[in-house]
Amino acid sequence: MYRLSVIYRYSEGVEIPKWLIVKPKNGFDWSAETAYISLNQPFERTSQEEINDDTLGISILNTELMINTELPEHIGIHFPYVKKRINKLRGEPLAPSFKLLEIEQFVIQMSDLQIIMQTRSLDILSCNWIDF
Repeated sequence: MYRLSVIYRYSEGVEIPKWLIVKPKNGFDWSAETAYISLNQPFERTSQEEINDDTLGISILNTELMINTELPEHIGIHFPYVKKRINKLRGEPLAPSFKLLEIEQFVIQMSDLQIIMQTRSLDILSCNWIDF
């Protein structure tokens, strides 16, 4: 189970969803091939200022996202691609040192989700929003 929140930005007076924050309730299961996240659930509306800077998160690239015809209202995150990218980053000179189990959240660009979900009937930009 995952808790979802969306960070908004304002552009020319219009509120635009920019990033989806995915937080697992019990950590990510890195032994799984793919994590499937239901997009048909309430999203918490949040701002960039409310995000804890001490929380370890990683961006998920559009090439790491998947759709599954058997789970039409879900988005998949393909862990082998994510792990491969993390391992490549670890070889970079200024890359931070961390373990997979320390990752507390994923950050996904809403525009990437919208592109992936265009083949679906689910409109990610008009999902169920809840205010806290």
